[in-house]
Amino acid sequence: MSVELATGLGGVALFAAPGWALSGCFPALRRLSPLRRFAYAYPLGVVAVAGSLYALSHLCGVPLRPPAVWTICGLPILAGAAAWVVRKRPPPPASQGKARWGVRRWVRRSGGPLPIACAVLAAAAGLGVVAEAVSSPVTDWDGRMTWCVQARYLRHAGTVDAGVLRDRRWWLSNPRYPLLLPVAQVAVLEAFVADQDSHSFRLLYVAFFPALLLLIYDGARRSAGRSAAATGALLAALIPFFSYGDGGAVSTYSDMPLACFFGGGVLLLLGRTPRGAQAATGIAAGLLLAGAVLAKEEGSLLAIFALLLGGFLGAGRQRSVAQRGEPASPRRQPPVRSLAAAAAAAVPVGLALLLFASWRAGVPSRQDVNYLGLLVDGRWWPGVLTHIGESLPALLHGMYNWQHWSLFWWMAPLLLLAGRRALRRPLHRRLLAAAAGPPLVAVAAYALYSRPVFLAVVSWERFLLQAAVPLLIVLAAALRDVAARRLVPVLTRAPGEARS
Repeated sequence: MSVELATGLGGVALFAAPGWALSGCFPALRRLSPLRRFAYAYPLGVVAVAGSLYALSHLCGVPLRPPAVWTICGLPILAGAAAWVVRKRPPPPASQGKARWGVRRWVRRSGGPLPIACAVLAAAAGLGVVAEAVSSPVTDWDGRMTWCVQARYLRHAGTVDAGVLRDRRWWLSNPRYPLLLPVAQVAVLEAFVADQDSHSFRLLYVAFFPALLLLIYDGARRSAGRSAAATGALLAALIPFFSYGDGGAVSTYSDMPLACFFGGGVLLLLGRTPRGAQAATGIAAGLLLAGAVLAKEEGSLLAIFALLLGGFLGAGRQRSVAQRGEPASPRRQPPVRSLAAAAAAAVPVGLALLLFASWRAGVPSRQDVNYLGLLVDGRWWPGVLTHIGESLPALLHGMYNWQHWSLFWWMAPLLLLAGRRALRRPLHRRLLAAAAGPPLVAVAAYALYSRPVFLAVVSWERFLLQAAVPLLIVLAAALRDVAARRLVPVLTRAPGEARS
């Protein structure tokens, strides 16, 4: 177990270190605190390392072996170090003295006792997930049937174009699914020369759990304050499905990574862009959305949805400002900067779509559902409403499953209704629109598929997980609005508000 734990932690560092160096190249991420920066750095590292291996293996024939893995890991670190050296660092003020630290001062700087208590409880939940991952092999269905099997084939062949994928005579489960996470598994096992039966790569998936919680915290802190943001992150940590469900942290499904890629990209794309850094922020968002494209099949739709949402909102604000004939408010995001960020984000997403299309063209379909063919065929239309109606009981059963969600879906609508004033802020409305993306993709799939009930039973809760980051941020904002009505006074404190 100690060897598995050491290899697993080394695998996490294999992506966290390049991602941390890469995040230093983006001003919007560089200014964050270390924990909040990790929320973006780790997914960025997975995209940079596994995505580069994916592209180089397919386009250039680079073998998936230790020299390639370590070289690709080292390049972002060198680039980040070079950027740190050339970046101008202002000298500290002459009047600045040594800070006096103590327990009371640390509690105040942390936002008070409530955020600290939430962090402790969330860390305890995370340690339970880590213990489960390092002490047992993969037991989830898709992990054993699809992702880990494909990783074994890739590692044996040393390429993402393994013959077993490209030969129609071999039966495989979903052979045309994108391979970002299986490639990441191979990178961990190859980098540390692990045995083929090692399950140390499981911490690769577990590390997305704290990244998800910190993304929620980072997004909510900017508009709801530390206390409400910490409460929202704790709520996500205590949802059983996020930890132990099929698609949660202990599984080897790609849904929690996709939730981080999509959620992080949406936060960067729809949030406020630092002045003069719109292109850099857009590229960072595009890299995360490119990870969504290469992580799961529906990730392509979600990435395009996020780009359209960011571009549409920016164009709408620009048209509104032009009609009024007034300059944009300095507090609001200038529309041109929003459009520039969306345009910059489209470049990595477009490259990822081309890579996925090129790789997939050489893999014959054996078990994959051809949704595009069903859509073009046109015979699905008479059964759309029937399929949605048939799947509705399965959707409600999944949402109100006590073992998976506890009281969450009973509480969330009531909280949004009670804290509806939070939706007056444009950012919260944008995030709520982004949270609707994964469920809309799911409902569209159920409308097209010939067995909608079966598909809804096995996939609906995972689509809800993919929408977790923007949804939980809006819920945290609604929580603060409820608190502002004197229900929970300790949560009324906003960023920059004077403390009593």
